[in-house]
Amino acid sequence: MRAVIPMSLIGRGLVLAGVAVVATAGTAFANSDVSKTTSGSSGNGTIGAQVRGVTVTSSNKAGSTSKPLTSSGASWTPPPCWIGPIGGPADFKKMVEKQVKDTDAYPGQPSYAMQAMDEYRRHYEEGYTWSGGGDGYKNFNLDQEGKGQFWGPFENPDSTSPDRFNCNSTLPMWVPNGQLPPAGTPNVITTDMLAKIAAASTEVPGVEITTNPRGTQTVNLPTWVKLQENLAPVVVRASVDLGGGATLWAETTAETHGVHIDPGTPDAQVFPGGGDCPVGANGTVGADYNGDPGATPPCGVTYQRSTQNRGPFQLNVTAVWNVTWRGSDGNTGGFDPATVSDPTPVTVREIQAVNR
Repeated sequence: MRAVIPMSLIGRGLVLAGVAVVATAGTAFANSDVSKTTSGSSGNGTIGAQVRGVTVTSSNKAGSTSKPLTSSGASWTPPPCWIGPIGGPADFKKMVEKQVKDTDAYPGQPSYAMQAMDEYRRHYEEGYTWSGGGDGYKNFNLDQEGKGQFWGPFENPDSTSPDRFNCNSTLPMWVPNGQLPPAGTPNVITTDMLAKIAAASTEVPGVEITTNPRGTQTVNLPTWVKLQENLAPVVVRASVDLGGGATLWAETTAETHGVHIDPGTPDAQVFPGGGDCPVGANGTVGADYNGDPGATPPCGVTYQRSTQNRGPFQLNVTAVWNVTWRGSDGNTGGFDPATVSDPTPVTVREIQAVNR
């Protein structure tokens, strides 16, 4: 939580009620609602989370082996801060009053800090203004309840960038329902920002496998490979409530067309040729052994040399996820592909005869 403190009243780095306050050319503020919570999954696998005023929902329930998207490019890095809706007049009033109360109760608080917080309260309750502070408000706009919201700075709770403080010089402002802050307001949340938040919140199925035969494999005997989880597309939406039934949102879709298997040795034959196993219509990759000793696995490998005296081979399975997005304002885009990989040690023996 950060509080608005006039530049003339504080020095950089003052702590109010256990709250760091950064002096800027004017004032500094950031939303005190720092919670990051998740809601339970519904029958269709939808999950939800609240990240600093942004609601994130996913169309897919995370599996036991799910992994976050990672990429060397990481073009979806979320913004370190943004300007977004804080809440209606009643909620905003409660937040400001709590900030003032916490500041006054902080042990050893200097009087000028308490005075500054009082001026901040008066700005929204009594119309108090100061240089660069803009017009004041009357009684927190309570007479406008249901007609709009206060917008203000949010710091990304996951960001370690020093730029996460860049939004704090913008005072919370009143914005009518369904609208955005005035043109020229810096760092206002956009669909591009929301898309990056959605991508950073995306978890895709892992690539852990089961093999048949299970355990130790045999030279010149096909190893059938099947992924434990379905690789269906993952759709994630990040949105902010503009009030009046309007929403600003961006939706990302992460999709893979299959996995690549690397047997971990050149002394092997992969299936299909080239080692690229497609995703089936139901999202599955690979199959269990079908009982036919002469059958070719739809996804698998035949090792042609044992691991005796050399240690296990690393059977590596890799999925590349392509990520695109679309926004409520018609904007679209894409991000760097993300790779999920997971090696499995495989021991291969050599015997003269095999019975399945």
